[in-house]
Amino acid sequence: MCMVSENRTVHCFRNYTFEPERINNGVMKTGKNKNQVSLFEAISYEYLFVISPKEVEADVRMFKKKLHELIGLPSQVLNSIPHISLYYFYSAGDLDTILKKSLQALSGFRAFKVRLDGIKTFGSEQYDRTMYIDVEKSDELENLHSALQMTFLRKGEKFHPHLTIARGIKPDKYALIVPNLPDFEFFGGFDCQQITLLRKRLGEEMPYERVRIINLEG
Repeated sequence: MCMVSENRTVHCFRNYTFEPERINNGVMKTGKNKNQVSLFEAISYEYLFVISPKEVEADVRMFKKKLHELIGLPSQVLNSIPHISLYYFYSAGDLDTILKKSLQALSGFRAFKVRLDGIKTFGSEQYDRTMYIDVEKSDELENLHSALQMTFLRKGEKFHPHLTIARGIKPDKYALIVPNLPDFEFFGGFDCQQITLLRKRLGEEMPYERVRIINLEG
């Protein structure tokens, strides 16, 4: 999961493992052949499609504040804007082509209701935990994810839409939260009317930049 900052950029905290043969057909540079290119020359950007619901932003901030009072949160987590990651991919293609494909992939999709199904955590006693608002599965979300996957041809991990409240919660910190878990309950929903496309340069620690907001029909 990646964090969207106040200026509408997204900070990504996931460590990706690259498998060059599955990402691009380019050959790693050896210095012996001028036609050979390195992976980072061939794949210049990572793109990310997200849903960023303003309707629940205040609620998520309230839960972040509660956590901060209990265990303390890094400023980038405390001030992040909630979002649902739909799909990410890597491409060396020009931006106009990416935008054209994105618009084609999302063409015909209508605005829809996203339902939120309680606050949950994943992780275990030995590892860091993530607290998140679960997103109820729906045909609309699955179809959006599938359309983007078919367009940009990158198979990712199992799609589990959710809104992160905080991640990287250490076991000792989580022990402080457990007695207060009844205070962390949330059910609701919002209307998804647009998808946001972000990107960042591969190999750099810079935040994502917003490329385009794509409005859904209806």
